[in-house]
Amino acid sequence: MRTATWIGALLVFGLATTAASRPTPGAPSTPEQRAAAWQQHQRMEAASPFRGLGWRSIGPTEQGGRVMDFASVPGQPYTYYVAYATGGVWKTTNDGGSFEPLTDHLPNTVVGAIAVDPSAPETLWVGSGEPSAARSNYGGHGMFVSRDGGKTFTPRGLAGTDRIASIVVDPRDGRRVLVAAAGKLYSPGGQRGVFLTEDGGETWTHVLVPSNDWTGASDLVIDPSRPDVLYAALWDRQRAPWQFTEAGDGSGIHKSTDGGRTWRRLDGGLPQGETVGRIGLAVARSQPDTVYATIDHWAPLPEALQDLGDRPLSPQRLKTMSREDFLAQDPAEIEGFIRGADLPVELDAKTLLDGVRDGSITLPMLISRLEDGNAALFDNPTWGHTVWRTDDGGSTWRRTHDTPIREVTYSYGYYFAEVAVDPSDAERVYTMGVPLIVSADGGKTWEGYTNHPSVHVDHHSLWIDPNFPKRLLLGNDGGLDVSHDGGVNWRKLDAQPVGQFYTIYADMAEPYNVYGGLQDNGTWKGSSRTRWELGEDWSFLNGGDGMWVAVDDESGDTYTGYQFGYYTRIDREGRRHDVRPRAPLADPVLRYNWSTPVILSPHDARTVYMAANRLYRSFDRGRSWTAISPDLTRSTRRGNVPFATITSVSESPLHFGRIAVGTDDGHLHVTRDGGARWQQVDARLPADRWVSRVELSRHAEDRLYLALNGYRQDDDRVYLYRSDDFGKSWTSIAAGLPAEPVNVIREDTVNPDVLYVGTDRGVYVSLDRGQAWQALDGGLPNVPVHDLFVHPRDRELIAGTHGRSAWVVDVLPVQQLDATVRASAVHLFHLDGLQASRDWRRRADPWFDRPEHLPELRGTFWAKQGGTVRFRLLDAKDRPLAQFERPAIDGLNSFAWDLQLDQALTLDAEKQAVEALAADQRGLRQNVPYAESVRLGHRLYPVPGRYTLEVAYGDATHRRTVEIEAPKAPTPRWTPPFKLRGDDEGGRLQNDERPHPRAGARGRPFAMPGK
Repeated sequence: MRTATWIGALLVFGLATTAASRPTPGAPSTPEQRAAAWQQHQRMEAASPFRGLGWRSIGPTEQGGRVMDFASVPGQPYTYYVAYATGGVWKTTNDGGSFEPLTDHLPNTVVGAIAVDPSAPETLWVGSGEPSAARSNYGGHGMFVSRDGGKTFTPRGLAGTDRIASIVVDPRDGRRVLVAAAGKLYSPGGQRGVFLTEDGGETWTHVLVPSNDWTGASDLVIDPSRPDVLYAALWDRQRAPWQFTEAGDGSGIHKSTDGGRTWRRLDGGLPQGETVGRIGLAVARSQPDTVYATIDHWAPLPEALQDLGDRPLSPQRLKTMSREDFLAQDPAEIEGFIRGADLPVELDAKTLLDGVRDGSITLPMLISRLEDGNAALFDNPTWGHTVWRTDDGGSTWRRTHDTPIREVTYSYGYYFAEVAVDPSDAERVYTMGVPLIVSADGGKTWEGYTNHPSVHVDHHSLWIDPNFPKRLLLGNDGGLDVSHDGGVNWRKLDAQPVGQFYTIYADMAEPYNVYGGLQDNGTWKGSSRTRWELGEDWSFLNGGDGMWVAVDDESGDTYTGYQFGYYTRIDREGRRHDVRPRAPLADPVLRYNWSTPVILSPHDARTVYMAANRLYRSFDRGRSWTAISPDLTRSTRRGNVPFATITSVSESPLHFGRIAVGTDDGHLHVTRDGGARWQQVDARLPADRWVSRVELSRHAEDRLYLALNGYRQDDDRVYLYRSDDFGKSWTSIAAGLPAEPVNVIREDTVNPDVLYVGTDRGVYVSLDRGQAWQALDGGLPNVPVHDLFVHPRDRELIAGTHGRSAWVVDVLPVQQLDATVRASAVHLFHLDGLQASRDWRRRADPWFDRPEHLPELRGTFWAKQGGTVRFRLLDAKDRPLAQFERPAIDGLNSFAWDLQLDQALTLDAEKQAVEALAADQRGLRQNVPYAESVRLGHRLYPVPGRYTLEVAYGDATHRRTVEIEAPKAPTPRWTPPFKLRGDDEGGRLQNDERPHPRAGARGRPFAMPGK
């Protein structure tokens, strides 16, 4: 009996639940609702007792993030702005030597376009919301303007545009601004097309209205020699979770000759109708009647022009191959075909040929196995990316090339569209896709232009200096690159932490490492103690669009991969092993989500779970797989986007085989017996909302948490639930949270009442299991947070943001913030010990001192009221060695101190010690010669030993011990059972002789569960 058959026979009635009986979720959010959510978020920030608890950014930086636009400042060649898709706007005044973020406190960090007013260089316009149409493109909150070079911003309307593609400021009058609005991605309506203001954004006029509710503007350009002449591109596109329609009748090019007040559609040889997709535009500055357009053209390629591959047997050739032709192929060619396709690993050329001969394997069966998510992305037999040109201001157009542009390796217009022209040469034109390509003959022939090893792929923006055309700024998925010789050589300008994480994970090393998958930047590993400002400290693990990561701390195995479930196990020696489950050839092809879950069992890390539309389990580290569920999805919708897939998996840390599984079509299933019986438990939950996270409790065996997400319906409502009876009943725990889609919920590993959620704007915390929520984003930008990880030993929370890389915050104070602490006037939490360094005691050097060589004590204190708190460092005899003050807010406060001792206090303490120990020669020998250090001009730092740090507020004081250790060899990676950080000072879990409360069958602490 097939696995699917016997599993299906054991299913309980819960699987029969239908979506029709479930509550209907909300409609797309309105601009007014989004504005109210932003105001609530601001109020929660201001009132949160955690607003003084500071996050720290740990990078990475070099991996970059998607750059969408540039804006240069006239007359200031070293000053320009860079707009990252979800990382905000950054500014440099030294030609990329350093950058500062400007938009961290806007409603979010999502940016589609920016523009500087040529007549007022301190004026910067920002259009929020990314106009591309990929899976993780976010909407925005309209237009914003800064009149002081980015120091402050004022909203300027158009909140209903959601995504802004381009901004043009009239060079004659900075109050006249035109905006190309793309509109919402997953729902119709809103503000779309081209808008004009003539009063600096106080009011807007809808000057170019699209022909339907799905069409928006994809580009807008101005003739620099005749500012009344403008060209606009409209794009008819429609996206659903299972289907993306990339072209339509509404797409086309329009022209205005009166400064944008009126428009007419251009044809004159341009393609028309349902095959016209996204369009990009560029005017040749040196020859302004010459205009170039890139058109994502979905017209089928003539058969003679189709690329069938360079092998006798390829996926393209197979689609038209007869059975006889297939059987005539060289077995070696067939073997190569099998290894290059997503076919069962046990299949070989002989087995395949025998199956085709006896009819048990058909060619349609093979073809169906080739049509997965990646194939839908990359194999497209249409014209795709085409370049068109007019030399008479748009009256007549022609395609510049007779054959497809093969150099644009993958042709998907929802992600690429831009074209640029050399300001001094109308025949030199650039266009962007996976590579940047260039033509020197007006688009007739093309060549790749970014083969430099430091330059990333997937290019979105190119700025050419009009005064020095060999100076290029290039924006791509890897960040920002600059060339000063016309593209021969490139230099990366990626010292900004703007990575786009999908997932985040951590191991149990000392100090622990952080892992994560990044958009189009693979998966990486970095130390939790890195400081991004000091340079890159992350290492590459795997390529593609990085997704989930799971680490076996005992064996050193790391599981990771890229989109649609192409995953690898990397062993301790660096060898790579394929770990992708595949269905038998006769069964339906598996459907993998863009971000495929992979987790390790918290009871035995050799046990791996991986999810497609069925859940698979391996007992041998992914070498072999068994399906332990039927298809857990219900939707029959099928399109060009993989759908009806599993999105989240959790196994209980308390019971092996107790599992919960969520899907993108909004369903939740649970099993208590390792998959023998499954129950559907979503009958009372909203229908058709993506399960963004399911989490089984570490503290109560029947408790689970669930987050649903309405992003793919443009629905910002919070769908957040807790069940205390394994899904039989549900309690909404959304009350008190702003209307921001929830990406992840995590239960604290120490305190069962503490919960964390990551939303499209930040992080929130609950101290009472979801009854009330507070903002937890001190210093964190308003950026989408895709994943959270609570480190069980170090008691830190790690956030993987989709736009500003990874962040860490100390949550031990959150775990210990009970009624006693809240009643205290002042309370100092556990202080981590420090490792002494010989560098501390050497003479201060103003030329070569580096901050990473110098000590820093970080900690957190509670203050019942705001004001000033006083600190003193005391020696073993309570003699003061240093004192300093810090401002405090009412609530938790992070602080840092450089450990420098006060000379007068320290010398006085030494004098007292000398007098007290005058008769004790042993004591004198142990005394520290601080006086000699002062005489030599050394800094004064505490020597290794035990000290006391005292904090005072008014008459109230509280103390903690500070340990400074002598330099020593690194501690072992793993010493079970681990001791929870801070346990000696009131932690919830004590490290006594009992087994760890989450120990596995062998009594060792639990292996880190996946996400």
